[in-house]
Amino acid sequence: MPTPNAENRDFWIKQSEMLQSAIARMANNSLEIKKVGLTVWAAIAGFGFTTTNRYLFLLAFVAFALFGVLDLYYLYLERKFRANSNRLTRMISGYGTNDDDAWIEKVQGNFLKPDGSTKFLGQLPSTLKSWSNLPYLITFLLTILLLVVPLPALPTK
Repeated sequence: MPTPNAENRDFWIKQSEMLQSAIARMANNSLEIKKVGLTVWAAIAGFGFTTTNRYLFLLAFVAFALFGVLDLYYLYLERKFRANSNRLTRMISGYGTNDDDAWIEKVQGNFLKPDGSTKFLGQLPSTLKSWSNLPYLITFLLTILLLVVPLPALPTK
């Protein structure tokens, strides 16, 4: 099993720092996508209230769904980087497994490369179950409610 010795321990520590930076970027990108998606949804839904056009609520739903897919991809990548970070932590602390050994030979020491054994669409159901997707669920439910409930008529002068 590859263990960090004096000559490559600094390399593994630097890899760990770079992984933490990548994880932080993925989490930040996910947050930014949520903020932009909610802003776009609110703008389109607000315009839908102003014009009493139901199709704008449908457009808001589709736009927010597209932002949701992008956010799910960032969450998926973040989980992959976290798995690499956990693997590296096990190896640095001396608790590496045979799977870790096989993996490090496969990637040749590049911990910043996410494991390609599982694909995004295969991980989609487990990624959807994350608490970080709660804003999407609430917004989708609100949009469906807006599509079902009749809108009040605009006041006439």
